Formats: sequence, structure tokens, C-alpha cells
Amino acid sequence: MTSAISFTKLIRTERKQLIWLTALQAVAFTLVVPLFVLMNMAATLEDQKTAWVDADAKVMLDVLSTSIGLDRYPDVMLALIFGAVAALGAFSYVHSREKLDFYHSLPLRRERFFLVRSVAVVETYAWTYALALAFGLLIGVLYHAFSGKVLLEVAVTFGRNLLFFCCSYAATLVAVMLTGKLLTTICALAVFFGYLPMLLIVVIGYFVDSFLTTCMNTEWLWMSNSSQTLKFTSPWAFCMLWGNGREVGAVGVTGQWPSITGICQLVAITVLLFCLALVLYRYRKSEAAGNALAFHRLEGVIKILIAVPVALICAILIHSVIPSALWELAAILISGTLFCLLMEFIYRWDIRQILMHKWHIAVSVGLALVIFFGFRYDVLGYNTYLPAQEEVASMAVRNLYTSWSYPVKKKANRNDEQLVLDYLETDHVELLYPLAENGVENQWIKQKNSEDYLDDTMWVDVKYTLKNGKEIYRSYEVAYDRYSKCMEQLLADMEYRRRMYPILTWDADQVVGISGNFYQGDIPELYSYADIQVVPGETTEMAQRISEPETETEWIPDQLAAADLEEAQTVIQGDASSEEGTASRTMGSDLSLYIEVPAKDLEAVLEAYQKDLSMLSFSEIDEAHCVLRFQQRSQAGSSWEMEQYPISGNFKNTIRLLAKLVEEQNQK
Repeated sequence: MTSAISFTKLIRTERKQLIWLTALQAVAFTLVVPLFVLMNMAATLEDQKTAWVDADAKVMLDVLSTSIGLDRYPDVMLALIFGAVAALGAFSYVHSREKLDFYHSLPLRRERFFLVRSVAVVETYAWTYALALAFGLLIGVLYHAFSGKVLLEVAVTFGRNLLFFCCSYAATLVAVMLTGKLLTTICALAVFFGYLPMLLIVVIGYFVDSFLTTCMNTEWLWMSNSSQTLKFTSPWAFCMLWGNGREVGAVGVTGQWPSITGICQLVAITVLLFCLALVLYRYRKSEAAGNALAFHRLEGVIKILIAVPVALICAILIHSVIPSALWELAAILISGTLFCLLMEFIYRWDIRQILMHKWHIAVSVGLALVIFFGFRYDVLGYNTYLPAQEEVASMAVRNLYTSWSYPVKKKANRNDEQLVLDYLETDHVELLYPLAENGVENQWIKQKNSEDYLDDTMWVDVKYTLKNGKEIYRSYEVAYDRYSKCMEQLLADMEYRRRMYPILTWDADQVVGISGNFYQGDIPELYSYADIQVVPGETTEMAQRISEPETETEWIPDQLAAADLEEAQTVIQGDASSEEGTASRTMGSDLSLYIEVPAKDLEAVLEAYQKDLSMLSFSEIDEAHCVLRFQQRSQAGSSWEMEQYPISGNFKNTIRLLAKLVEEQNQK
């Protein structure tokens, strides 16, 4: 058994053989750490012009904190790069039979030699990186910028980045031990890093989005979870995307501290990969050197796992250009076959043996055909799924263009659209179920011929809650008249109407501003009330009265009659590119009247709008082309939130009230 002294000597000997790696790391860390700190310190000192005084100590300390410590992404990248380079360099001998025979002839067990070389590699990285950090801190001391907190966080940074290095080193070792050539090792690293992200992009980014058309908001599914999902696709991705999950804790002076959970995950991944590499090295045969793969039984599995996604990507490209089943079939057959032949050539390096395993081609092409056309024609019936009406306990519907803020409660694994559906859920299944049936019917039509154009339709989100507690979310293309009829019936329920339009529940003290732009062609009633005449293209003062407004019998809030109206900001401007806040503008011959309600009349206008919105039918609300902007205080009370609600000539009380504000301005 090798003694502790001989083990130390072996490590010392290995460090001498890694002098090239030491020099490379020393140069890189010198540029990235101490030199970077020195440049930032010198530049800050030049800007301050008052160095070596107490007033500048905090400034210099802030510069040091941003130049060294936890949030230094270049240090992370160097750790990952040097981890891969070290593994490739230290164990490159496994790709040469002569070197492999020499090292294995030494009176040292494989496991002990593996450990000795790995410890030497880690020590080389550790002391070069530690020296670079020490020099960076020394430069900070010379510039009178130093803190115990910075020193502590730099020490934590060193430990975390050392784990990053070990993780990259262990993952690369796995690729080295699985292959027999440097070329195939590099290819294996590329596969380890990009295979799972490629599958996610193909499945979620294309198949679900393009073929499972009723799946709700797949873009949100990918964009909102991409960092968390990609982080676990490879060891390098986990390290690079550090900071996008529970692995980070509180913010320190140089960045976010690593959490105990994150460190435990990192240690677990590193140990698992290192043990896997050791096991592969232990059972790897010396004859594997020079072969493409060290374990022949993996050849077919790897070939199929790579050939299937490649064939699917080719079919996707063809489908995006020529959506023809014949062309897609040809793309899968040709690309799958050619890639299998190419992989076989890489394995054997003999073109005469590329047809040695024909069953690999058959399996790869067959799987690609089943997956692609299974999605394309919705074999499992995802898009046309419709639960029986008697199984449904409640339902919800939402127009995709609804943008109001609902008082929803955040839930795990729910996007914003699903949360709104949860809020709008109702037990009026008899009203909503025919709408869902229409959506499924349209899906059958589109499935038979994807180029069929459906007249006068719109997309809506639908939620089913089954009596067994299962919740199902779908997005359908439905006939607008069906949707309008359904909403008319739902809005007859005042409780549902108040949930549908949250503004109906607002109090006056929530609103801090109301404004809107009204084009003459959209709401002519407002102009007839206000009696405005404007010469197109010219800037004028607020218009000349021509006649008295008509007598109206609609309800008007008492607040308007009881209070003197403040000046309404109403101006007409001919420049179509004027800044926001300009009262109105002329575009060609179309007049835009901008009205900003005075603070004194906010309550009256809100009350009038709520009155109109509570009485109008859905069609009268939905046909509005203009919007009234309501500003309300946020829940935190420190900012404002803007909500836009429809308005048209059907909103008689609101329009009349706005017209009176304009009329008062004219008189003044």
C-alpha cells in the first residue's frame, strides 16, 4: 500500500508535469483579477483627484467590491474553462495505447493514480486563483480600500469557484472516460452541454407551440422557466446560471451569497460526476484507446439518441417552408439515414462498414416518424379533448386581449393567464360549455386542413374544473358571435360583471388620474356635446361654441353640480409627433381631443363610468375603439399603476360629464 509520504511525493511529481497548466492559469487570473482591480482603482483615483483622504475611502471600497468577490462572472467562466482544459490535459494519455500501458504498468492502483492526478490538478487551480485574489486585495489595501466583509466574501468566492472548477473537471472526465479519441471527447462535451437544451427547444419551442395549438401560452412556459429548466441540463449550465434560483442567499457587499442549498446541490453534482468518472476509469479497457467510444455497447444508444432529434429538426425546417407531409416524410428518412451512416463512419473510420448496423437506421427513423407525425396530427387528441359536460363542476373564459389587472393570488406553476381564469371561474357551465364545444369543432376543422380560414373568429382561454378536482386549461379559436352571446349572458350576473371589470369595485380614493384621447371619428358625440370646431393642421385655442348642447336625461353625479369645475387641460395641436401630455393633435383631417380630468372631478368621472359600465351590454362595451386611462395607487402606495378601459358613445353619462368639463374650459 502506498504510504502517506509517497502519496505526497506523487502529488508533487504530478504538479511538475502540470506546469503548463499552472502558467496558463497564472496569466489568465492575473489579467482577470489583480490587473482588473488595479485598472478600476487607478481610474477612480484619477476621477476623484483627492486620493488618500478619508472622504474617498468609501468610494474606493465600493470600487474594490465591484471588482472582486461574489458577482464576478469572468471568474466563473475561467473556473469552468480551466476545469475542462485540466481534465483533457491531465488524462489525455487514455487516448494513447502506449502511454496507457506505461501508466498502468506503474506499481500503483488505478484508483490511487486517478486520485493523485486529480488532487494535483485541483491544487494547481486553487493556489494560482488564491494568489490572484490575494494580490487583488493587496492592491485594494494600497489604495486604502479594505474591509473585513470584503475579505470574508472573497474567501467564500474562492470556495464557490473552486467547486465550479471541480464540477467542470469531473464532468469533462466523464466525457474523457467514455471516449477513446480526443475528437470524440470534444464531440461528447458538446453533446453533454447542448443535447438536453436542444430537446427542450424542439419539444417546447416548436412541437408544443406549433402542433398543440390549444396549449395555453407556451411562450410564457418557455421564457419564464428557461433559466430554471436549462440550469439542470448540464453541470456547466448549472454553474453558469448560478443566481437564478434557491442557490443564492442575501446580498452582501460584493454580490449575492451562496445559500446552503445551492452549495449542497453543487457538492452533490460534483461528487456524483467524480465517482462516475472513477468507475468508468476503473472498468475501462486499455484496448479502448484509439476507438471512438470506450464502451462498444453504448454506440447504438448514442447514435439513436442523437439521430432522432437531428431528423426531427430537419422535418421542422421543411415544415416551416413547405408544410407537406410528403416532404416532411422525405426529410426524416433522408436526414435520419445519413446521420446514422455518418455516426457509423466516425465509429469505424471505414466507409465500407457504414452499413454494419442497419437496425440503428430503422429505429432512429421510426422513432422520428412516430414523434413528428404523432404531434402533427395530434394522435393523442390533445387539441380536441373535451370533457363531458356532466363531469365539469365549473368553467372560466378569458379573451386573450384582456389586459386588466385582476386581484389574483400567486400560485406555484401557474402563469398569469391561468391565475386570471382561476379568478373568473363560475359555475355557469351551461353557458360556457357550448363555447368550448365550438372551439373543439374548429380544432377538428383545422386538423383536417390546416390552411382552412375560419371567418369572424377569436382566440379565448378556457378553464375546466372537473368534479374530481382536476383543472384543465385550453386555448380555443371560437366564433365571435358565440363568444359575444356567452358574455352577454354571463354579464347579466352582476357579481360576475364586477369580477370581469375590476374597476367596478374601485373606491374613489384609489384613483389619482383620469385621461383619454378621443378622435372625432370615433366618438362624435363628445364633439357634438362640446361644440368644438378646429381648422385641421393649425394650432388653436379651445374651440368656439356654436350652439347649446342638447338636453339629456341621463344620470349625472351630484358631485358635478355641487362643485366648481377646475380647469380641464384641453389643447389642440397640429403636430402629430408631439410628446405625451399634449392635450390633442391633428393627424391629417382627424382631430384628437385630449382630456385630463382635474383632481377635483375624479370621483365624479369614476362614478359616471362605473354607472355606464354596469348598465351596458357586452356588445356595446366591446365595440368601443377608444380607451379611458385610469391611474391608481399601487398596493405599496409608492407608485401609480395605469389601467385602460374601453369607452365609446354608448357611455352616455361619462361622455356627457367629459363634455361638460370641456365646455367649462371653453367658457373660461
